[in-house]
Amino acid sequence: MDALEFLKQEHQKARAAFERVVQAPPTRRGLLWNELKPELEAHEKIEDACLYEPLSHDAGPKDAMLAGWRQQHQDEVQKVEGLIKAIGGLSPEDARWLSKIQEVHTSLENHIREEEGSVFPRISNVWDERRLRQAGTQMEEMKSKKTPRMP
Repeated sequence: MDALEFLKQEHQKARAAFERVVQAPPTRRGLLWNELKPELEAHEKIEDACLYEPLSHDAGPKDAMLAGWRQQHQDEVQKVEGLIKAIGGLSPEDARWLSKIQEVHTSLENHIREEEGSVFPRISNVWDERRLRQAGTQMEEMKSKKTPRMP
């Protein structure tokens, strides 16, 4: 599987997991969030290590937007990390907890839309199918070592 297919599948899993968290009764939200949070953290590490870091070097003069995307991505990740930290200090029964979860969810949706709509289509201008498959294999291996699969 190539890197973009891998990431799109992971995005779908994360969307479904967020829906389960948001729709769950307050007594189950925390448990579901505790399953989702490490998946999100692993996803960002995998995405950066296997795609955005090497792509930032390879894109160079070919595509300035892709060459600079890694920094924008890291800025978005830092914002979400701050929200995740705030969530950790709240009770899942607290309305503020759900509000922070929804902020993370909205941020994730915006990120996915931008990636899949603007970033992913440009990657084939820099990487060929062989390189995309290589990155996909690295992602699968890294994911299998870091976290269990989301249900």
